[in-house]
Amino acid sequence: MTTDNSVLFNLDDIKKNVRSVFYKKPIKKDNFNLNVDNIETPQSIRRQRLLQHQKEKRNEAFDAHRVILEEALQSDVEDVEDIDEEEPMEVQLPKKHGSRRKKKFYANKLMMSEWMLEVPDDFMDRWSMMPCPKGRRNLLVASKGRTEAYSRRGDKLCEFNSALPGGNGQEQNRRCTLLDCIWVAKDKTYYVLDVLAWSNQPLLNCDAEFRHFWLRSKLNESTELKENNTSQNKYSILSLPSISCDDDVSDFLQSITSLPPLDGLLFHHRDAEYMSGTTPLVTWLKPFMLPEVLGIFVPSPLDEKPEGYIDFKSHILDKNKNKNKTYHDDSGHAEQLMDVVANGDDNDDTILAD
Repeated sequence: MTTDNSVLFNLDDIKKNVRSVFYKKPIKKDNFNLNVDNIETPQSIRRQRLLQHQKEKRNEAFDAHRVILEEALQSDVEDVEDIDEEEPMEVQLPKKHGSRRKKKFYANKLMMSEWMLEVPDDFMDRWSMMPCPKGRRNLLVASKGRTEAYSRRGDKLCEFNSALPGGNGQEQNRRCTLLDCIWVAKDKTYYVLDVLAWSNQPLLNCDAEFRHFWLRSKLNESTELKENNTSQNKYSILSLPSISCDDDVSDFLQSITSLPPLDGLLFHHRDAEYMSGTTPLVTWLKPFMLPEVLGIFVPSPLDEKPEGYIDFKSHILDKNKNKNKTYHDDSGHAEQLMDVVANGDDNDDTILAD
């Protein structure tokens, strides 16, 4: 396994479009976590500065993060588009042209990964890996006796009962749970990537190692969450396995055959807090990239490369080139690009890396 701080990408090759390789939109002023550095700086430096920034701004971040919890507890029921109950995540809500859009509170609240452009120096010691199924990225909000699913852009997709704290008719008390999930329509299942809050306990300021331990413990201790089509839990809500990067990743990949087909692999720095927007403390690779980037054997069929694949660098540059065509399109459809996965096929809604 490659463990040195290998620079896999020469930023000079993409200096004209460096921002669009990492971000689809400019850094917002209210996202204090992203104001620590210029994006053209190598990932290793940005990681160090972001970790230091987290320590210095912990109290400020805690106050800011409570806003999303309070909003979930106070918000009224919104109208839901008429969506097929059998496939609630497969329908795109129509856009209303010529009308002023209602502000979407849950838009852009999810934490997004970057491509692993450099192998971190502390990769073996401070990083973990989580498989990510193909599906659609959702924010689950369980509050005031109902569970709502929102897209990355803040569109409300559906409403149902769940066994999450605050998520069904027997939970009319002021409890709230917020989960970062992948919806797999074929399995009628939400696979949980991360937790923002659990039963009114904010967890955004906790490090990734603790959040993931907490999440697995809470999900695994509830038998109701594993069920589906019950009065209290319509869809299964399941945890995902993870592994420390100093363990045998190849054996781990061979052992997760029960999961749906994978879209890619998420790598978390153990000290990373949950933040809205893109962060170098969470990185992303396709399974077939592991031998090239990390020197790790990948079992079949995970080693299958897409048609026309040359290498890691060319793959990212090609994706970036295709996206830029949409940026400069005057047809009014540029916003649809927010639902295009920079690290996957254009019809894949997982939306992990920007």
